[in-house]
Amino acid sequence: HHQTMKAKSLLLSLLLLVSLGAYAQDAAQGAKKYGFKSAITKMNTDMMGQTIETTGYIDNYGALECQKVTMDVPGMGKFETAVISKEGKSWQVNYTMKQVEETPVQEQVNFLEISDADVEKYKIKEIGKETLLGKECTVYSVENEVQGMKANLTVSVYKGIAFKTVTEVQGYKIVITMTEFQEDAMVLPQVFDIPKFK
Repeated sequence: HHQTMKAKSLLLSLLLLVSLGAYAQDAAQGAKKYGFKSAITKMNTDMMGQTIETTGYIDNYGALECQKVTMDVPGMGKFETAVISKEGKSWQVNYTMKQVEETPVQEQVNFLEISDADVEKYKIKEIGKETLLGKECTVYSVENEVQGMKANLTVSVYKGIAFKTVTEVQGYKIVITMTEFQEDAMVLPQVFDIPKFK
């Protein structure tokens, strides 16, 4: 059973990699990450038959971002966690365990302005268009390496944000799909507060 736990934690780190996109370097330089000022999003991740729901809050064109995840871990119960990115930094918060830690910022592709360096590094190719939730998305193929494992991603992007990501790594398939997208939504500033657990 240890193997599945290991697979789960691996997939969890993969999940963070594929779903997060905290481009601190860019944000610090004032580059926009998204082509909209604010949004509230809901994503569904299907990972080896396990479904994970993420609610995202975005403001200031992506300079402020909070991704909240609720997960049922078999035998361990429900967990509520979040990754909050702001001021060029990133924090992982576990509300269930009352833990918070600053994490290294994951460098990712800025799909709003794909740089030549990223095209070369991630072998990004534009492969088509698809309409999701009524928005026309551009579809890219991307190659990435996670902890020494090669991952192939197909990413459908609208104004810089992924509406759908299909990741294939080591025979696993992880599908992340946008289920709700409220562009220019009112986002309460409190969601970006880093909790102080005593």
